Amino acid sequence: MDRISNRFLSTALVLGTVAVAAFGFSELTFAQPAAPAAAPAGPGAAAQRPMQYDPATWVGCHRVAKGPDGNSGEICAPSIRTGTPEIQERLAAEAAANLAAGRGPAGRGAAATPAPMVCNPALNAVAGGGRGPTQGGRGKIRVLVVVKGHPYERGLFDDFLDCLGADITWTRADHPGADLLMSPAGGKLFDAYLFYDLGGAGQVMPDGSGDRFYPDPSPQLKKDYEALLKQGKGMVFIHHASAAWPHVWPEYSEVVGGACDWFAPVTVRGILDPHHGFYQGTEQRITVVDKTSPITQGLGDGFDVRDEAYACAWFPEKVHPLLTTSFAPPDPLVNLNPKRQYSNLAAWYKAAENSPVFYTQIGHDNNPWRNPAYQLLISNAIKWAASPEALAWAKKNPAKIFK
Repeated sequence: MDRISNRFLSTALVLGTVAVAAFGFSELTFAQPAAPAAAPAGPGAAAQRPMQYDPATWVGCHRVAKGPDGNSGEICAPSIRTGTPEIQERLAAEAAANLAAGRGPAGRGAAATPAPMVCNPALNAVAGGGRGPTQGGRGKIRVLVVVKGHPYERGLFDDFLDCLGADITWTRADHPGADLLMSPAGGKLFDAYLFYDLGGAGQVMPDGSGDRFYPDPSPQLKKDYEALLKQGKGMVFIHHASAAWPHVWPEYSEVVGGACDWFAPVTVRGILDPHHGFYQGTEQRITVVDKTSPITQGLGDGFDVRDEAYACAWFPEKVHPLLTTSFAPPDPLVNLNPKRQYSNLAAWYKAAENSPVFYTQIGHDNNPWRNPAYQLLISNAIKWAASPEALAWAKKNPAKIFK
């Protein structure tokens, strides 16, 4: 199931197969059957136990008995393998139908057996080694990888994460389960967060799919994430993570350092853009503009990559540039309001409250994931974001975002 698109699970959620709600840790409990020796208080009585913070302990889906404002619903373990038997049966049937029809897992294009991932030998990692159902690596740097809202090559992405170095241990969580871990309580489990998600309000994809579905941020998530950033925690955002919640949570875009929406008009910092641009399979020269940063060490002057390029609303005056791209859109006015200038920034770092933040627009698919320079870039970024030096820098140079 690893290579099955998030799209199918998202569609099942939209259809109501599973009711999902995102809650804060402090108020969340799971309903469990009463112990056999206990006398039930009445029909449907259940014993309560505290939420288990560690996603490695989550199995399948659990009914949430009590959340903020009395809400309830289900929360699932952070894996495509989870869900009700009905969802799993549907996923298996759709995968079989796609295979029989000669389509890829996401139903887009011919199925093909991709070449295995090859790791940058300088990172001393072996693809596929040590990864469990939701976690990979055995290193001391603990990373939460947040996904959802865009179909992707899950198996190859997992291999790419394994290529980032033997000193990195990663755990994957989908929204809305990931929401519970974007908090001071969840932050105790991780040294850094890596975001590869996309979602929020806006139109569906042009093919009518529900790829972009995940819930808008709850008041509890907004409160928890603000507290986490003020506490100080390393954040790494790659590629379409810049498109999470641009319509409904502008402070989140300020954390990243820019915002994207490719299929709907979007107002960013008071300027309405018609729709931002994505240019698939673009051959680019990536140039290092800061060779002194620990994030760019080993990259030399730069590297070449074939990847999806963006024309989005970046905030260059609020970030420290690291990389630029040779790409420029044919006509920026197609994507951007005349009041906004196109920026060729491809990677930067910044502070958000007391947290160090890295973003790169590179990283759409397995083309850049296989690139040794890109593997080194992301490995360096994670290690920087998790380092005492980066945390001390952010606290010394805080960027106030939340009122």
